[in-house]
Amino acid sequence: MDSHVIIDSTTYEFLRVLKIIKMNQAYYPVRNRRPQRERKPKAENLSYFEQAFVCLKEDPDRVAILRANVNHYQQKKHLPKAAKAAITRFEYLLAVTENPEEMERRVMEDSYEGRKFRQMPLLLKGISTNSE
Repeated sequence: MDSHVIIDSTTYEFLRVLKIIKMNQAYYPVRNRRPQRERKPKAENLSYFEQAFVCLKEDPDRVAILRANVNHYQQKKHLPKAAKAAITRFEYLLAVTENPEEMERRVMEDSYEGRKFRQMPLLLKGISTNSE
């Protein structure tokens, strides 16, 4: 006995209305969705962070500037939610470590956490010295 049953379009519509055949079965046309693409961070966006961490490695005492920036922006009342979350993440990071290499590794990693750290580049203001 053959287990495959051929259903014509009128029967299909009738069964669909009765909810016997679900809308996501193979017969129902698939909605044309755009595939998720992998988003890579732009190099010009990362160059500021890289420059700041190079200066932070050269002079680890600049972590005090980072702490001052975190405290300064934490007192601001009208910041976007993403900026407040980035400030909180930097607070936790500074509570865990003050090692510039470890901080750079966590901020620059290509992950959810790294992207959240990089949403508030103003926290690194004053760390890098532009002699150009």
